[in-house]
Formats: sequence, structure tokens, C-alpha cells
Amino acid sequence: MTGSFASGQQIKMNTSQRFLLWIVSILAIVAGLYLLTPMLYQNRIAEPETIDHDDDDESVAQHQFALSVEVSEAAQQMASIKSQTLMETFFTPEMRALATVIPTQPLQLAHVRCREAEMQYRLAEVNVQGMRKELSRLKTLQQATGSLASKEIQFAETNLSVAQAEAELKQQLIQHCHNEIRQQWPQPIADWAIQGGDDFKLLMAREQSLLQVTLPIHKTLDDNVTTIRWQEANKENHVGQAQRLAPSLTADPVLSGETWFFLTQSSSLREGARLQVWVPEDEGTFSGVMIPFHAVVWYAGQPWAYLKMDDEHFQRISLADGLSSVEGIYLQQGLYPGDEVVISGAQTLLSEEFKWQIHDEDDDDD
Repeated sequence: MTGSFASGQQIKMNTSQRFLLWIVSILAIVAGLYLLTPMLYQNRIAEPETIDHDDDDESVAQHQFALSVEVSEAAQQMASIKSQTLMETFFTPEMRALATVIPTQPLQLAHVRCREAEMQYRLAEVNVQGMRKELSRLKTLQQATGSLASKEIQFAETNLSVAQAEAELKQQLIQHCHNEIRQQWPQPIADWAIQGGDDFKLLMAREQSLLQVTLPIHKTLDDNVTTIRWQEANKENHVGQAQRLAPSLTADPVLSGETWFFLTQSSSLREGARLQVWVPEDEGTFSGVMIPFHAVVWYAGQPWAYLKMDDEHFQRISLADGLSSVEGIYLQQGLYPGDEVVISGAQTLLSEEFKWQIHDEDDDDD
């Protein structure tokens, strides 16, 4: 009996020990999980942050050097993105200069002043002729009758001398007026102001305009250049031609460089307006492609154009090595005949290309 009780007591104690050991094991596992969970959580959070950061660096590197952009055909239609095929064009290099539309009032005032002097001279000549006839009549009467006193003839001679002196003065005023005009205006402009004529009337009616062109410093107008092209500021389609007249006798009050007068058959130019002009340079003729100004976008201080690579991809091409002209920029490399260049919506493509920069700035703010 005693041995049996002892065995039961041992079995009971073993069972209690096992239960206690099981509880301790569970508590140990719970404590371990409690301690390890924050570390696992932090590692799981840190890992995607590192990956995202790496992706951002790669994205920045790619976008920094990529000059292309992808736009779906539907988006192109919404943005009115259009392109045209480039054709080979022959062109002569031109220098860019500035011109001023000369006001006509100084010419008109000079013309009126000279015409008034001429009229005064004619009146003086008529007076001289009258005095001369009067003196001749008195001398004839004295010889015929002998009844005329000598003092009357002397008085008539004095009047004739005074009239002749006044006529000479009026003639000198005319010459001074002409000289003043010729000192201010070159030929043939001076002759127009002095003589009038059809060209002067067209100027006064503003059916044609005088342009004073100022060339860049250290540039000279070639002797073979007779025609230039001009463009009104902020009006790309308002262009025209002007014919060479003569070198200007006065310098531009603002700019340095040679100054020349040109005549343009235009009635819409405002007097005093500043124009851009393109003057041919004697450097031969070249072939290339012409990029119209409405296809040009500016970025980082340089002109660019977008080449259509396929239906949805566009490549940005630098035009920094091109030659500016009144129509646009002539290019000999980078774009070639047969290429398609975007002529409408290029600014939209530029915005789309750098859209990622705006996205990153938003992320930094958050």
C-alpha cells in the first residue's frame, strides 16, 4: 500500500512539473515574440524605403539625360500635337540687326520750309522786275520830255537795288535750306525732300517707309547686298523686304555699328517702331532644313525642336548650332530632309518630358 501511494505521488508530481514547464515555455515564446516584433517591423519598413530611394535615384539619372518623351496618340490629339516633314532648303547666312522706322515729320517740315523760301524768292524776283521796269520808264520819259527830275530816277534806282538785295537774300535762304537737308539726309532722300516728287508723296502718305538699319559691331554691309528682310516684333508672320538706299549720315543714338537707310513698300509700319532685320552675308549658299519658329521651344537658354520618332515617341533635338533667319532656324546637322518635326504642341511635349520633376517636388513637400 505504501509503495503504491508513493508511485502515485511521483506520477502526480511529474505531471505538475510537465505542466509548469509547458507554461514556462509558452511565456518564454511570448516574451521572445514581444522583443523581436519591433525589430522585424522596423526592418520591414526600412527595406521598402531603401528600394524606393534607389528607384528614385535611377529615375533621376534616367530623366536627367533622356531627351525623349512618350505620348499616346489620344493625348496627342487632345494637345493638338502636329508634325510636318522637313525638306531640303538652300539658304544664305544672314546677320541679325535692328532697324528703326524713321518718322516722316522732319522730312515734311524741311520740305515745307524750303518751299516757303522758294516762294519768298519768287515774290522778290517779281518785285525786282517791277522796279526795273519802273526805272526804265522814268529814264525814257526823261529823255523824251526832259521834264523829269534826276532825283526821281535816283529814287527808282535805289528801290531797284533794295529789291535786288532782298531777292539775293531769299535765294541764299533757299540754298541754306537745301544744304541743311543734305547735311541730315543722304541721296536720294535729300532730293525727295527738296524736290518733292512721287517717292516723297508716297512717304508722306505712308504707303512706303524709311528704315534706318544698324548693323552689329564690326560688321560691314557687303556691296552686293541690295535687299534685306525685316520682321516686326512679336509678329512672326508680319515680314517684308526693303531696298538699299544709302549709308546714313548720323549714328544710332543707342547702338554702335554701321547705319544704312532702306526703303520698304509697307503702309502698316508705325513710325519709331523697332524691327528685326536679316542682312545677307557674302559667305556662299548652304543646304539644310528650316525649322519654323513656331516649332522651336526654349530650354536651358537654348533652342530645341522635337523629332517624331514613331507614333508615340518624340526626341528633343538641339538647334544651338543652327542659323537664325526671318523664317526660323536653318540646321545642317541633327535634323535632316525626310525627318518629321513637331510644329504644334512642342511646349506640351517639353512639359511632359519634365513632368517627373514636378512629381518629385510634391513628394519632398509631403
